[in-house]
Amino acid sequence: MMDYANRNFLSIASLLVLVLFAGAGCGNRNTVETPQEPQPEWVTQRPRNPVYYIGVGSASKIAQPLDYQAIAKKNALNDLATEIRVRVQGETFLNALEVNKNFSEEFISTIATSTDEMIENYEIAGQWENKNEFWVYYRLSKAEYARLKAEKKNLAMSAAHDFYRKGLEAESTANIPAAIDLYMRGLFALKEHWNEVNEFDLNGQKIYLDNEIYASLRRVVTELTIVPGAERIVLSSENNYVTQFPVSVTYGGMPARGISLSSSYQRERFMKPRALITDQAGKAFVEISNVSTTAKGNWLDLTIDVEAMLPPDLDKTIETGLVRGVKPDSRKVPIELVTPSFFIESTERVYGQPSSGTTLASALQSALVKKGMRISQSPSETDYRVTILSNTSEGGSSQGFTVAFLELSVLVINPKSGETVYKESIGSIKGLQLNRDAASIEAYKRGRERIDSEIINSLLEAIL
Repeated sequence: MMDYANRNFLSIASLLVLVLFAGAGCGNRNTVETPQEPQPEWVTQRPRNPVYYIGVGSASKIAQPLDYQAIAKKNALNDLATEIRVRVQGETFLNALEVNKNFSEEFISTIATSTDEMIENYEIAGQWENKNEFWVYYRLSKAEYARLKAEKKNLAMSAAHDFYRKGLEAESTANIPAAIDLYMRGLFALKEHWNEVNEFDLNGQKIYLDNEIYASLRRVVTELTIVPGAERIVLSSENNYVTQFPVSVTYGGMPARGISLSSSYQRERFMKPRALITDQAGKAFVEISNVSTTAKGNWLDLTIDVEAMLPPDLDKTIETGLVRGVKPDSRKVPIELVTPSFFIESTERVYGQPSSGTTLASALQSALVKKGMRISQSPSETDYRVTILSNTSEGGSSQGFTVAFLELSVLVINPKSGETVYKESIGSIKGLQLNRDAASIEAYKRGRERIDSEIINSLLEAIL
């Protein structure tokens, strides 16, 4: 009886195990992936349709798991743009730039990329994906595209012509900054169409509008003329080595107002080019001062600064690229420095007693000659009269050493006007030696060093 019961229990248990395994098998069958949508023909073979522009793009879900859809859509738009884009050779503005060697291939490529128009009114013609890829198919009506393009181009041509017309008016009155601004804006109004032939009827004459505007821009820049106020600039003691040098700018013989100029010359200290702007009479003044006394062949360099007159609210990279190949007028005006003459007199004392020494006078004379100055032997035939007064005093002794202190003063006068042009006093210049005479000599030596390192520079700066 027990064996029978056990056998029944085992049979029931076995049956339950079979049922469980069967249920598990059914569960696995339920999780099998549903079949993928069949791959459309446009994935493997590019569609062709005479009515539409086509753009197809894809992206890998494995390589770009987070943004594969955005990448595929971008690729499809790029593909659509490639089909639309037609590089027309001939009288296009971009082609005119390409044949001009002043423009680099990189610059042309930048402009070409920036002029590719935004694509509008396209539609999704299909999407497909599997576990590895995502595909998208765009199309754009050729008729609708042509209609919108013609509409936009007509507006751009009208705006560009208006800028061009106003630019010519500004040019006729020599208002060149306004003409540059208007011509550049006229070009930018057509920027999306620089890769097309932009033919325009102007009073019955056919012109290529963007090329014509660019030619006008080049013309107003290159025909500006710098007129220096004199053939050379002379600096001497008569003008205290400072002058306001006049410069004029003309256009077609008329004074050109508001023109930006850059000026530079060699000074004793480094100088950045200075900016100038002509006034209503077309004039500007360059202050010339503190010129280098050692430079050979010093010049005032004057150049018309075109970039400073460009509209600040347009693409600066493209603007500067367009004018980089245009050479504005520049001039060099020689600077003649008539170096001043100096008569030097010196009274050197040692501990209050007169001395025959000329340590400080010799030091100053040597320093002036090194700077290109002239030394005069007559107090009545000199540009500047220099008086040096000096004296040493005892400073005590310590541990076997004696200290002397030197006091010196330098006074420079313009004998023609009686004006004091430079004055300097230096005290407590220390000399340390084994005895008082040697300490005084050492103090004068230190005074000579101060003349070489300090006084000569500040003296010439005050004069020149």
